[in-house]
This record gives sequence, structure tokens and C-alpha cells, in this order.
Amino acid sequence: MATATFPLSILAIDREIFLGKAASLILPTLHGQIQVLAGHAPLIALLQEGDVFIEKEDTIREKLPIAGGVLHVKEDRVTLLVNF
Repeated sequence: MATATFPLSILAIDREIFLGKAASLILPTLHGQIQVLAGHAPLIALLQEGDVFIEKEDTIREKLPIAGGVLHVKEDRVTLLVNF
């Protein structure tokens, strides 16, 4: 069975960091670490300094260090606006 994925956009003020499908996203929020999977409830959260872990649809994992930002989960899309 294929892993469910969701469209993910990670943007900085001056460039696109990642545009594609993800199976999982682990993020450092102000209230602790959370994981976002396909079908997650709508959410807006502030991100703190730390590492974002992205599991892409091909199961390759990437680590992205950030200084902070904002997470927006709406319907079937996830958007991160990040600072470095």
C-alpha cells in the first residue's frame, strides 16, 4: 500500500526551498515538536529555532535547520514560511 502524501511548500523571503509531495513533516513549534501527516486537521503554528524533518514521497528524509517561521495546514496543503 502506498503512503499517503500531501503537497508541501517551504518558502523563505527570497526563495522557494521545497515544492513537492511529502509523506511526513516534523517541526519545532513554540509548544513542542509536532508531526504533520496527510489528512492533518487545519492548523496555524509559530515555529521556533530547530530542525524541520521532511520525509518525501520516495521515503528520502531531509533535515532543514530554521531560525523560526510559521506553519499553515489547510485542507490538503501544508505551507511553511521560514527564516534562516
